[in-house]
Amino acid sequence: MPRYVSIEENIEILLDIEGKAQSPEAYAAVADAMAAHIVERIRKITLRQSRHPSGSWHRARPNEPPATASGFLAKSTFYTPAHKSIRARAVVENSAEYSRILEFGCVIESFTKRLHWMDSGGNWYHEILFSPPHPFMEPTVTEAMADGSLRDAATEAFRPYDP
Repeated sequence: MPRYVSIEENIEILLDIEGKAQSPEAYAAVADAMAAHIVERIRKITLRQSRHPSGSWHRARPNEPPATASGFLAKSTFYTPAHKSIRARAVVENSAEYSRILEFGCVIESFTKRLHWMDSGGNWYHEILFSPPHPFMEPTVTEAMADGSLRDAATEAFRPYDP
């Protein structure tokens, strides 16, 4: 059974790593490795939990990750590497226009007569549409911290810089 690591333990480990590093390259390497781990996990695990054909109607349960259809959401997930400095920060992002709607949910209201679209379920008309959240980034980070894989990625990236 995997050992779950609390957020406080992860912070303690990262502060320990920070105290040992001798060069700014170590900070950037650790931040980049952690971001790369999250991107890979989003692409290979989180967004592959359920699938449906592209263009077909699919009802996902609220607060569950979105189902994969074309794979565009996964392909649009990337990270911006950290700069080599004392405080390194790599950022995981998604360039798909609808990624924020999926992550946080939204309310879409028509400024014309009705919203309309077509898919394998037929024609859809709505005056207002409530889109519940289908988070995929935040749960991935939470799970990676809980199972220790994020810490492992950071530790492995730090090995070459370990004094």
